[in-house]
Amino acid sequence: MVDKYKNYDELSKNEIQNIDYKITVKDINSKTTCISIHGGNIEPGTSEIAEAIAGDIYNLYKFEGLKNSKNVMLHITSSNFDDKNADKLVAKSEQVISIHGAKGDKPVTYIGGLDKELGRKIAKYLIKKGFKVEKPHAGIDGTTKNNIVNRGLSKAGCQLEITRAQRQLFFKDGSLKNSNRCNKTTLFFEYVNCIREALSEY
Repeated sequence: MVDKYKNYDELSKNEIQNIDYKITVKDINSKTTCISIHGGNIEPGTSEIAEAIAGDIYNLYKFEGLKNSKNVMLHITSSNFDDKNADKLVAKSEQVISIHGAKGDKPVTYIGGLDKELGRKIAKYLIKKGFKVEKPHAGIDGTTKNNIVNRGLSKAGCQLEITRAQRQLFFKDGSLKNSNRCNKTTLFFEYVNCIREALSEY
């Protein structure tokens, strides 16, 4: 997939904030920041997961697509995503976790990024709870230095690519429609708690 916009500046000049897309920044001076740069209707379910992980103890950044259709045009690849609000929050964080949606008809979480230690911790908790974890393939492995998840103080973050099938299990009736994403299942909260347990070991 080729992005329509090469960076945030280009997108912001062609799309209308709070009509086509929305940005949420929650800075509580935590050492950890949770981000979802393809949230809302771009990769459905990812912003809900990021927000739940952050809760009231971690910083949060969300970029959410609000269009009724064709939200994929709002997708900016992680290495080119450069909204100053996101960069500022990530740059001062010692630990960064980025939530993404991947294709797939099997419930799987692909754990990537340059923070291998955090990745192992998250994998441990997810597997213990019965979630399937696999290594990501090239393109979604989050290992480039300019990927926003790796732009924190440690220059290494953790990127979770969660398949569509897995995300569907987080919402009642398996629907990822915007109107249904408030109807979270028990599995959603079990998943989020696994991530929070791993982050708390920091």
